[in-house]
Amino acid sequence: MEPINIGATRNTPSIHFNGDTHTFTVIGNSIPENAGEFYTPVIDWLRAKASSLPDGTIFQFCLPYFNSSSLKALYLLLMEIKNAMDAGKHFEAIWHVEEDDDFMSEAAETFTELTGMEFILHSGILPATTTG
Repeated sequence: MEPINIGATRNTPSIHFNGDTHTFTVIGNSIPENAGEFYTPVIDWLRAKASSLPDGTIFQFCLPYFNSSSLKALYLLLMEIKNAMDAGKHFEAIWHVEEDDDFMSEAAETFTELTGMEFILHSGILPATTTG
């Protein structure tokens, strides 16, 4: 399967699909000037590949912070995952939240309400070993 591997910058998260572990990760701050431009290739990749990802694929989100322009782009990304799940795929979505981070806890609740997708909330930062 064609991988996706976008390195993190100061303003954008790393986005990676590991075909060996069937893990899709989004890790880092998301404060790009143009969130639509940054996330469009990822959304397109998911649109094309989500139906062929194996059941049990894990989607992990560890976003210490994201800006308002990233909200819509993340919503569109999550909807591609949800659409595949609605079509019968069995995926798991994990939302990492640092202890006492009310913003990210509320973000997970908001995305659950907007998408109808359930997230497993995981306390703490995603270990670097799962990013590659």
